[in-house]
Amino acid sequence: MAHEIEIFANGSAGFAAAGKPGWHGLGYTAPGPMTAEELLSNAQLAGWNVRKVPVGQVTDPVTGLPVVTDEDFLVVRTNPVTGQPERLGRVGRDYQVLQNEDVTGFLQTLVDESGAIFDTGGSLNGGRRVFVTMRLPEPLMVGGFDQLDLYLAAFSRHDGWGSFVTVATPVRVVCANTERAALANHASKFTVRHTGNVAGRIAEAREALKLTWKHGEAFAAEAEKLLAVPMDVKEFRQFATRLHPLPADAKELAKRNHDLTMRDLEYLFAQAPTQEPIRNTRWAAYNAVTERLDHKSPVFGSRDVATVRAERALLDDHDNAKLKARAFRLLATA
Repeated sequence: MAHEIEIFANGSAGFAAAGKPGWHGLGYTAPGPMTAEELLSNAQLAGWNVRKVPVGQVTDPVTGLPVVTDEDFLVVRTNPVTGQPERLGRVGRDYQVLQNEDVTGFLQTLVDESGAIFDTGGSLNGGRRVFVTMRLPEPLMVGGFDQLDLYLAAFSRHDGWGSFVTVATPVRVVCANTERAALANHASKFTVRHTGNVAGRIAEAREALKLTWKHGEAFAAEAEKLLAVPMDVKEFRQFATRLHPLPADAKELAKRNHDLTMRDLEYLFAQAPTQEPIRNTRWAAYNAVTERLDHKSPVFGSRDVATVRAERALLDDHDNAKLKARAFRLLATA
């Protein structure tokens, strides 16, 4: 699946991440948290000077007569590598330009409010879309040791096709695929059209941040419930069979693959060292499912195994993500 990260004329990429690189291996990886200015510079998002340029007069191809298009404007940026002007989109008179610096400036207010830190930022689809994310200051802790991070992710467009959106999500945005996953898998969402005033909406954004914490607390509470419920191997087998039912008319190959899946899951639940602190609980059952899907499930074809598994783990619309959600529901309601 394409990452859609912008690659500039000199071969550099419009992406930066703090501490841990993106799965695609592109762009700059900072040794630690970044300031807004560092993120913009490292991701090559600084100094674009996005602007509206009037289309002006055009010639009607039918009559050959001039037509004044005073309602139409091109959105243009200065390419951060070549310094040349580039067309990003076409918009109407009421469209309000939002600089990349405005995005980080807006999020900086939330940083000051919450203690979150800048984590990733990048340019997609030739600069038509950009994203910036912050990692929230304290991860969710399940049972005092199982860590789950939450992020605030802001998405802006320079092509006239979308709003400025901020979401709270457990997905770390590093490319277009994870952008879509974050937008689909958000806990709370804050949207401003490009015809509105972004700077005047800080109070609403802070309310969205409060929703983030409510969501995090709710998820942690559900996870703690799973951790508190014992589960033995017999119960786990019943759960695994419900999660992966074998059709009555399954062919021999399907039966062998199903048997392999069941054995992999049972090993992860009952014996794998990764489950040791949470052994014999429903939370261990859930983690056995996610560990197999993210790290053990087979990869066919010639593509890089690590890349394929990263995509499976991050894409919210992938079958693996749907299976994880079903596993959680089965364990939470059983």
